[in-house]
Amino acid sequence: MKKFFIIIVFIISGLSLLIIVYADNISEKLTYNLNRNLNVDWGKDHPKISKQNMKVDLLDLSVKWDILNIVFANSQSSLILNSITKIQTNKCTAHISLLFNIIIEMKCDEIRIAYEGNNWVKHGEMNISSNYFFERRVFDDIYDKQGSYEVKIDSQKLYLNKTNHGQYLIEYAFDDNKKILTKINGIDVSLTKQNEGLIIRTPETDYFILNRNFFNNTIKMNKTGA
Repeated sequence: MKKFFIIIVFIISGLSLLIIVYADNISEKLTYNLNRNLNVDWGKDHPKISKQNMKVDLLDLSVKWDILNIVFANSQSSLILNSITKIQTNKCTAHISLLFNIIIEMKCDEIRIAYEGNNWVKHGEMNISSNYFFERRVFDDIYDKQGSYEVKIDSQKLYLNKTNHGQYLIEYAFDDNKKILTKINGIDVSLTKQNEGLIIRTPETDYFILNRNFFNNTIKMNKTGA
């Protein structure tokens, strides 16, 4: 058992030494591949990405950039994600922590989000979206990609449609495949997937975004005056 332990320590030490020695070269290759992938044009129906000075640091497990802008494609669909038109981030560092579980922490000097307004219809204690619908596949896709780690976003300045809301700290993680638990400046907010749509619970009030079928039926009923 002692010999086995010594062999394992020796292998880990050797691998660590190799990583340290070749860290700069590996970081350069990772930086090149990341920038190349982000430069791919996937067509008019996909977001357009522009960036400046994006670099990967292997030893620090981080990605840094001066500017990263995402312009979303114009879509006639009323899917809730299509309400966002542009995201701009300035002077950011995204760091990955692997100590006990995977945590991604992103710190930015500034984040700007442009989006189309939403009309909420009051129904009892619930506010229901009349502009956009929710699709379960989008929630499921996010869970598949991010269900195993936590995300923390800290922006010194958060602009929503050109209005500066000051510093914002947003943390979120999946509780299970149906619920996202978030903290926005220390305030608990949950997003829960249901058959009828997506419910957003806040300390003050609740919001509901109908699924496509309920949303389309509601639109038809409104047009016919039902």
